[in-house]
Amino acid sequence: MSRSKGSGDISAIFVHAGAGFHAPHNEKAHLETCEKAARVAMSMLKNGGSAVDAVEIAIMMLEDSEMTNAGYGSNLNLEGTVECDATVVNHLGRSGAVGAVGQVKNPISLARVILDASSKPLSLARVPPNFLVGQGATDFAYEHGLVVLPPDGLVAPSARERWTHWKRDLEAATLRERKQSGEHTRLSSHFRRPPTVNPAQLLSAASSPGPASVTGVSTQSTKNPPTADPRRITPPAGSELAPSIAPRVNDGKQTDGARSAAVGNMSTSHDNLSLPEAPHGVDAMDIDRVNDTVGAIAIDSKGNIAAGSSSGGIGMKHRGRIGPAALVGIGTAVFPVDPNDSEATCVATITSGTGEHIATTMAASTCASRIYYSHRKRKEGGFEEVTEEEAMKAVISDDFMGHPGVINSICNGAIGILSVKKTVDGAFLHFAHNTDSFALASMSSVDKKPVCVMSRNGGGGTIAQGGRACRAKRYLITANVQIKLS
Repeated sequence: MSRSKGSGDISAIFVHAGAGFHAPHNEKAHLETCEKAARVAMSMLKNGGSAVDAVEIAIMMLEDSEMTNAGYGSNLNLEGTVECDATVVNHLGRSGAVGAVGQVKNPISLARVILDASSKPLSLARVPPNFLVGQGATDFAYEHGLVVLPPDGLVAPSARERWTHWKRDLEAATLRERKQSGEHTRLSSHFRRPPTVNPAQLLSAASSPGPASVTGVSTQSTKNPPTADPRRITPPAGSELAPSIAPRVNDGKQTDGARSAAVGNMSTSHDNLSLPEAPHGVDAMDIDRVNDTVGAIAIDSKGNIAAGSSSGGIGMKHRGRIGPAALVGIGTAVFPVDPNDSEATCVATITSGTGEHIATTMAASTCASRIYYSHRKRKEGGFEEVTEEEAMKAVISDDFMGHPGVINSICNGAIGILSVKKTVDGAFLHFAHNTDSFALASMSSVDKKPVCVMSRNGGGGTIAQGGRACRAKRYLITANVQIKLS
């Protein structure tokens, strides 16, 4: 029995809850969060949902969990507020994204709304946006009926506790630096103040005859953030908006967004490289060091692929900072199917780690390209054909850690990558990370339950890798005899 190409005879969902260091005593809670997201997304796929639907609902489940740094429970910025990033990319490579958006309960849903709206024409031939940031993004969410919370609606008690601790440490560090540099000015002198005059008016006054008249700048602010109707703040059935039983504690190691043992049928391997070391000591083993960029990749019954990412960003970040979860090609990338490709190959990649380094290396698009073409860079230049596993390893060791921008950075380069390659033969998961651990789950339409793994590397600066193949059962009909092929 012949199979039509691109018929998508298998659906699948792949999720991750971030790369960093997951404390062993919290491992079960992290994996349960991933498992729940995978189950809900697979239920969506089995009921006819699209790949984008599955990605959205999987990430919504992760955002609603306090165990992750996305949506509710996200890290707070310097001012003690939550600003989130999110992206969703469909099978055509079209995207919707938000950056530094506050008060929106599920940033991934806002990214989805932006994606959908971007395909609808606007009057006067205006171009619809596919990326919104800050207050404009919050206003867009409100205008489109999404749940918009009060300013502190996404602040979890554990996040507030972390922020208070970090704020105290930051103030102490600032005082130490000032004393060491011999400065004795008041701390308030370092605070930025709004300008009291308009520079343009100063220039105008200087070039105009007669008495100069300088007026102060307008202090009118943007309109107040919308306050949602309390009737619309109720979380959807099955969500985890309330704090979880085992909230995550973060010690401040900055990665957006984790040593390795195989669980289920996900295989892992390790390669020694000069990479970030694992935390040492008893205290380090008791503390999660994961500022997770969560993500998901889905394949629906039509064979379409989609991917998405969401994150609250690094703790104590500057207001307005945008991380890789909001940036297409950096945190999330999809290489669509070429209509002329008989293998109907497509690739989706999502990343987690040190956001600034991930942006410098264009990690998601670089990895997607390497996996799509099954090649890696030669030291002498050009490319060579290799297996996807070899390509994935080279992405981290060469394209990421070997990038001049990372080598010469003042910060360690941490990264976790989840990539899925789909062909007419099935879907193939490949993941790798140079962090201490990476939490993942996957489920295909032929699986009875999700396959979850807390991949942990061997320490000493290693890359841990793993993956799995998802294939549908295929049969050949010959003379009324059904022969199982796989």
